[in-house]
Amino acid sequence: MCDKEFKELVKIAVEKLKDESVLKLLQADVSYQKDSKDEGYAEDAFNQLDLTEKQREVCQHLIDCREKQDFEYGTHAYIAGLMDAFHIMAVLFPEKWDTERIRKALSQKSR
Repeated sequence: MCDKEFKELVKIAVEKLKDESVLKLLQADVSYQKDSKDEGYAEDAFNQLDLTEKQREVCQHLIDCREKQDFEYGTHAYIAGLMDAFHIMAVLFPEKWDTERIRKALSQKSR
């Protein structure tokens, strides 16, 4: 398995885990729920605008790009959080968390 395939596999697994765990947090977050409602109102207002088809396409493209970027950012932030957790565990429990061995194992699997 090449490095790119391995990274994509890890990314897919992380996205699935992230979706499940983050969803629970977001459902319980009052601030996020308010922001989500506000976004719905803003989308309704956007849909009511008297835009030409071209203007609407440009605006929709911008929204789509931002949503994709936000999704990718969230995935990478989640991965970074996992990496930070591993590093913290390695500092707290160095005898149980050999990060160099983990790094070598991952790099061998990605070849």
